[in-house]
Amino acid sequence: MFTRIWFVAALTRALRTLAQTAVALIGTTAVIEGVDWRVVASGSGLAAVLSLRTSLAGLPEAAEPADRVTLTRDEVLEANADTEAAGNDPAGFPYA
Repeated sequence: MFTRIWFVAALTRALRTLAQTAVALIGTTAVIEGVDWRVVASGSGLAAVLSLRTSLAGLPEAAEPADRVTLTRDEVLEANADTEAAGNDPAGFPYA
């Protein structure tokens, strides 16, 4: 679960959440001088931490295909021969 792909995906998601929260909190004030930057930083940081906690449940973008099948060369050749015998192109296109 804690692979390099998972860490990159989780950090990417957390940084996006941080940025979205910062924009939302900044947007709630009328003028830029009225922004309480401590509130923006703490709210955005909390959102990023919560995003990382949520990522512990799993990230679809970091999931590995469970049905990955590795075929030998002979198995591929046999499957192609069966496909051709059935009147189809091994690339998936039916013969005209």
